[in-house]
Amino acid sequence: MKTLYFDCFSGISGDMILGTLINLGVDPQRLTQELEKLNVEGYNITFSKKLVNVISGSDVAVELTSDHLHTLEHIDKSNVNQHPHSHHGKSRNLEDCTRIIRSSNLSEWVKKHAVLVFEEVARAEAHVHGKSISDVHFHEIGAIDSIVDIVGTFIGLELLGVEKVYSSALHDGNGFITCAHGTMPVPVPAVAQMLASSERPIPYIQEDVPTELITPTGMAIIKTIAHDFGTLPQMNVQRIGYGTGKRDTGRMNALRGILGELQEECAQDQTVLLQANIDNQSGELLGYSMTRLLDEGALDVFYTPIYMKKNRPATMLSVLIKPEDEQKMTKIILAETTTLGVRAFRCPRYVMKRDFQSVETKFGAIKIKHSFLNDIEKYTPEYEECASLATKHHVPLREVYDAANYCILNQQWSNISK
Repeated sequence: MKTLYFDCFSGISGDMILGTLINLGVDPQRLTQELEKLNVEGYNITFSKKLVNVISGSDVAVELTSDHLHTLEHIDKSNVNQHPHSHHGKSRNLEDCTRIIRSSNLSEWVKKHAVLVFEEVARAEAHVHGKSISDVHFHEIGAIDSIVDIVGTFIGLELLGVEKVYSSALHDGNGFITCAHGTMPVPVPAVAQMLASSERPIPYIQEDVPTELITPTGMAIIKTIAHDFGTLPQMNVQRIGYGTGKRDTGRMNALRGILGELQEECAQDQTVLLQANIDNQSGELLGYSMTRLLDEGALDVFYTPIYMKKNRPATMLSVLIKPEDEQKMTKIILAETTTLGVRAFRCPRYVMKRDFQSVETKFGAIKIKHSFLNDIEKYTPEYEECASLATKHHVPLREVYDAANYCILNQQWSNISK
């Protein structure tokens, strides 16, 4: 799986992300051609090489050329806190920005994710200013240069074929910055709100650098696209790129991107194992209990022969369930069996990814469960379909299985449904 890891040791901003993608191999001319699909005028975009602490990176600059753009509230130009020009004119709300994107000829994937970023910032700005989302009029984020940064990011990810994004902890500066609304603390309010409103922890580290390193655009993009935050995942590294910042922070001011193939690990989820020892219940009632538990959503139910006190032959009931079903399943066990108590164990489990495919045999179409993880693949004919076909054609079940496995070995798929 093509994976990109952003190492945010000096913060993150929209143009630093774009520079990183260019340095990783995105063709600037192709990126510019795709951005033209926005049908937006009033800017020029330039690409150049830049040395930062003797490390070569790519710099992306969007120059506004039209005086109809509104005042920028807070410039997202790689930690630049003051812009040499003020642009006065009509401001844009969320609807204006999303209309520009959705009416373009860009891919649906690019449009969908670019809109998600604007919505992320709109929610943060609405909370900070005590307004509804529809009443938020963007300054920094609504400017053409930031539209270019956001949309350009997803164009670049698409051109690189990136399937999953990870990020390091986010490093920021401290102190105060000056912007259109006056003096603000670092992190700036919109960034702080995006951190606070995240449903998952986003590691945030303040460095001894007296300025902001994380801009609202950068924060919104990485929060939207990052699958997880932390250390570099296990991957085969293929390329490393740097997107340079504009400000001299007294240290290396750049964003590092590490591109490679992710070595996927087994997915892990949580289950609960419920158990009860039963020595005074008939087989008929135990059989019904199993059926009832499976019908109610148990992942698995099984019985194990055991010996209890006084050498009594007995049965241990084991029920594997989802954590949210614990109370429901416990009540069913207590109601349907003679046990007086139920043991509960938290059981993390590792699972392979899976989808379903289909093979066409002489007996008919048979659904195949396809399980996979990196170079491990398993194919299993679905029992119920095989049994139904065996009954229909009056043949042993083994013959239907053999027919399905023959098609699997020869990769004779009739269709694929994922």
